Amino acid sequence: MTGAAPQPIYCFDLVTIRRRDGANDERGLVINSSVHVGKRLRVLLADGTVVSASKRGHVVADRSYFRPGHVVVAASDRGGQIGVVTGVATALDLVRFSSGDRTQAVAVARGVSPSGLRRVTELSEGGYVVSGPWLGRVLEVSHDVDVLFDDDDGALCRVTGAEHKLEAAGINNWTRYTDCLFYPGQRVTGGSSVFKASRWIRGYWKPTRRTGTVARVDMAGVVVCWVASMELGTSKPLIQASAPPAYQSCPHRLEIFPSVAVEPSHWCVGDRCFFRCHEHPQGACCNSAAPCLSSGGNQSGSSLSLLPPSTTRKDTSSPSMKSHRKRTRMLGVKRTLRLDQRHAEFERPMSVADTRTTVDVLWQDGTTQCGVPSASLLLFTASNEHDFIPGEHVVGTGPSATANALGAFGVHGGAATDEPAARFGVVRSLSSKDQTVCVAWSKPTTSALGAVEAVVDGSCDETVSAYDLARNFDQDFFYGDVVVRLRPAEIAQGSKKKPAAPTTAHNLSWVGHIVDLCDDGNVQVKWGDGIISKVLPHEIDVVKYQTVSEMLHEFGHWVYDNGEVDKPQEDTSQELAIATDNGSVQGNNEDSVGESNVEEEGPEAMRTIRAVTRALVRLASEAFARGKRYLVDDTATAKEGGDSGGGGDRSNTSREAEEGATDDVGPFRFRRFDVAQCPMDHHFLDSMEQLVFLQFNQSQGTAVGRKWTKRVQKEWKALENDLPDAIYVRVFEDRMDLLRAVIVGASGTPYHDGLFFFDLHLPPSYPAEPPQVNYLSFGLHVNPNLYPSGTVCLSLLNTFGGQGTELWLPEASSVLQVVVSIQGLVLTAQPYYNEPAHGDQAGTAVGRRNELPYGENTYLLTLQTMLHLLRRPPAGFEELVADHFRRRGQHVLRACEAYLEGCLVGTLDGEARATEGSRERPCSAGFRLALRNVLPRLVEAFAGIGAQGCEQFHKFQAPTTFTLQPAV
Repeated sequence: MTGAAPQPIYCFDLVTIRRRDGANDERGLVINSSVHVGKRLRVLLADGTVVSASKRGHVVADRSYFRPGHVVVAASDRGGQIGVVTGVATALDLVRFSSGDRTQAVAVARGVSPSGLRRVTELSEGGYVVSGPWLGRVLEVSHDVDVLFDDDDGALCRVTGAEHKLEAAGINNWTRYTDCLFYPGQRVTGGSSVFKASRWIRGYWKPTRRTGTVARVDMAGVVVCWVASMELGTSKPLIQASAPPAYQSCPHRLEIFPSVAVEPSHWCVGDRCFFRCHEHPQGACCNSAAPCLSSGGNQSGSSLSLLPPSTTRKDTSSPSMKSHRKRTRMLGVKRTLRLDQRHAEFERPMSVADTRTTVDVLWQDGTTQCGVPSASLLLFTASNEHDFIPGEHVVGTGPSATANALGAFGVHGGAATDEPAARFGVVRSLSSKDQTVCVAWSKPTTSALGAVEAVVDGSCDETVSAYDLARNFDQDFFYGDVVVRLRPAEIAQGSKKKPAAPTTAHNLSWVGHIVDLCDDGNVQVKWGDGIISKVLPHEIDVVKYQTVSEMLHEFGHWVYDNGEVDKPQEDTSQELAIATDNGSVQGNNEDSVGESNVEEEGPEAMRTIRAVTRALVRLASEAFARGKRYLVDDTATAKEGGDSGGGGDRSNTSREAEEGATDDVGPFRFRRFDVAQCPMDHHFLDSMEQLVFLQFNQSQGTAVGRKWTKRVQKEWKALENDLPDAIYVRVFEDRMDLLRAVIVGASGTPYHDGLFFFDLHLPPSYPAEPPQVNYLSFGLHVNPNLYPSGTVCLSLLNTFGGQGTELWLPEASSVLQVVVSIQGLVLTAQPYYNEPAHGDQAGTAVGRRNELPYGENTYLLTLQTMLHLLRRPPAGFEELVADHFRRRGQHVLRACEAYLEGCLVGTLDGEARATEGSRERPCSAGFRLALRNVLPRLVEAFAGIGAQGCEQFHKFQAPTTFTLQPAV
C-alpha cells in the first residue's frame, strides 16, 4: 500500500533475505535483542551461521512464537482493537546438511507438523514436566556430550556438564538462539584441559585434540522448580515443604507436559530435530541420544548415508577387487574401516529451514478469526487496565454497578452498609473506540445445598463504561494459563485421615491449559491426557507464570553455590546506645547495646527505650523550634513562646490576615508556607526512632546536629521565599524532619482543580540521601509515577534510574526541587507517557490509541480523589480543602458538563471553557457514561460544603441511567 508505514521487525521474526547477486532468497531468524531504526539485522540461517543484513527491503515472512494467551493487534491497524490468540498451527520445512559441506542442504520434507518431530533433547529451560502428582518447570539442563575426533584411531571422549565447558566452533555459530546447545554433527571446541579431564571411551587424550564433532547428546540431569501438586494445588509453602528434590538425576523419567500453550514450544529456523518413531519415513533413525548403527535404506531425497560422502560401494566379489585387496596394505584397510565406523556412529539431525504459522484470534468485539497468517499480527504489550477481552471476569466499580448489585442480592431502599455487595460479570465484548463493554452480570441463585451463588445469565446483559469495571482477581485466569484440577472438598478435608489415591506415571488428567473462557462463566480446559472439558472457576487453580530468571532468583543461591557462607549485611548507620539504669541518656560508640541484647531483655525493655526516645525527641524539639524565628513573619513570631498549641495559633492568625483576599486563581486564607504542629496522621510519624542519634547530638550541641539543623533551616527559607503558585507546604516545629505538601492540579491537564498531598521525611543522613516522599493515594493509581501504595517514582528521589542532574545531588538538590519536579514532571498533560516503556510511543498509532483512555481514566480518578479528600481531609489542611472546593467546585462541575458534550479531557482553560483543540478528538462514550455516574456524588459533596454556583447543576442528581448521545 502506497504511503503505508513499514511493518516493524522484532527479535525472532522470520524474514526473507533478498540477494542482490541473483541467488535465491533465504529465510532467516532475526536475533537482534532490540531492533532500532536504522540498525542492521543479525539473521540466523538454517545451517547455524549468522549474517548481517540491512532492514531495507526485508519482509517479515512468519512469526512462529505466537502461543495461546498472547495479546495481538493487526499489523495494518496498530491503533485498533486487540485480540487474544486462542489457537496456533505451524508447518515446518526440513532440510539436512551433509557432513562435508554445510552449505549444501538436501530437502527432507515440507509442511511437517511439529507433533511428528522430536527435538535433540526433549527437555529445555522453561518447559513443564510432570513427575507423578507433581508439576514443575525446568530451570537448568545438564548435558553429557560424546565428542568424536578426526584422528585415524577414531578417539571418542565424554564431556559431562558440557554446557559449561564446550562451545560451538566458529564465530558464526549461534546455537543459544535455537532449541538446543549441542546436536550430533556439530563441531565443538573446549580446549585441551577440558578434554584431558574427560572420560575417554575410545583412544586417549592428546594435546592436539582441541576440536571435535558431537556424536551423542544426552541429558545427565535437570534442576526443576516444582510449582504445583495434584493434592496440594499451587500453595507455595506446602509445595516447598513436601516437593521432590529439585535436582533430578534421571531426566528420562520425567514426563513432558504436552501443550502448545507453554514455552518453549514454538519452532523456528535453525532448530534441530528428528522424526518420531511412528511417523519417521522408512529407513530413518529415531534415537539421537544413543548411537545409531542401523544401516537401513535412505529415505527418498535424503543425503543421509552411513558411509563417508566420498566413499562408493563396490562389488567385493569380483576378481579384480580380490586382487586389489591383496595388494592393499593392512594399515589402509584398518583406516578405512575406522572411518566407516566413525561416520556410522551418529545420524545428523534435520534442521528447520522455514516455518509457516497461522493463528486463531478472538477480538475484543467478540468476533473470532481463524487461520490468520502470523506475519499480519503483532504482539501487543501496551494494553491498559481497561483493555478487556471477551470471557474475562470483571467486577463493577461504578456507583450504578454497586446499586444494581444491592438490588440483585436483596438489598433495597438505600440500606446503609460500608461494604456493599460487589457486582460480578463476564465480558461479552468491548468497543475500543467507545470504551464501552457489554457485560453479562451474574444472577444470584440458590444451590442444592441452600447457598446463594452467582450464575451468569444471558438475561442480565448490560452495556457499561470500561472505566466502571475492574478485573476480578479472585477469578484471575486467562487463555493459555496452565491449571491444575482441585480435588473435591470432601476428599481434601479427609486427606489427613486417608492416603491420597495412587497416581500412575502417565496420569496427566489433573493438569492442563485453558483453551476457552466461556460466556456462561465456566472455563474450558484441555487436560494433559488430551481430553477437553468444561469446569467451574473454583474447580481449578492457576499456576502463576514466572520467567526462568524470576524462578532462579526465588530458588536461592544454592543453584550456583560457590561454597562461601553468606555474610550478614553490615549496618553502616551510626547507632546510639541508651542506658536506662539511672534514667540518663548516654552515647556509647564503642560498647553499644546490640539488637540481640535488646531482644533478650524482652518487650519491657523495648517499651522503655521507646519512651525514653520520645522524651528525648520532645526535649530536642524545643531547641529545634528556636530556628523558626528565622523563617516566619513578624505576625507569627509575635505568638512565639506559647504552649504546644502555639503553632496552630500562628497558622490561624496567618489565615485571618489573608481572609479578605479575593484572588480566584488559588485558595485564599491559607499561607503557601507556614510552621505548625505535626499532625498525627503524617505517614512518617513513627520514624522518630531514626532520629535518636541526630537529636541526641543536637541536644548536646555537637557539630553533626548543628549541620543538619542548619541545612533544614535553609530548606525552610527556600520554601518560604520561592514556592511557586499552586504548591502549599507545612513544616513542623516539633518534628523538623517532617513536611507536608499539597499541589493543585494545573489547567490543561487531567489533574485540573484536584489536590494532591505528599508527606516528606528528611532522614538522619540528609542531605547525603534524598528525602523520603509518600503520596496520599487513597488506593488510586492516578499516575505512572504515583503508586497506589504511596511510592513516588522519581529519579530525584533515587526511586528510578537517571543520570547527572536527574539524580539527587547533596550539595545542589533541595526539597523545593522535589515538589516542583512533581508538579512539572509528574502531573503532566499526557501522563501516559510518564511510563518509561511508553515514552517511545509518542506520536505513534499505539500511543494515540492509549493516551486518550489513560487521560480519561486519570480524570475520573482525580474526581474520586476529590471525594475522598472532602470525606477525610488531611490534618492541618481541612480549611484548604474546604476553601479550595468552595471556590473551584463550580469549575469542576462546569468542566464535567463540557466533557459530557464531547470536549477532550485536559483541553479546557482555567475557567472550564473549551479551547481551540477541545473538539479535535472527542472523548469516548464510555468516559461520558462513567462521568455521568459520578456527577451526582460530586454535586452532593460540593453542595454539602457550600460551594459557589452549584445550584445550576442539581439536574445531575437525576437517576444515573441515561441514553448516550453522539459527541458534538
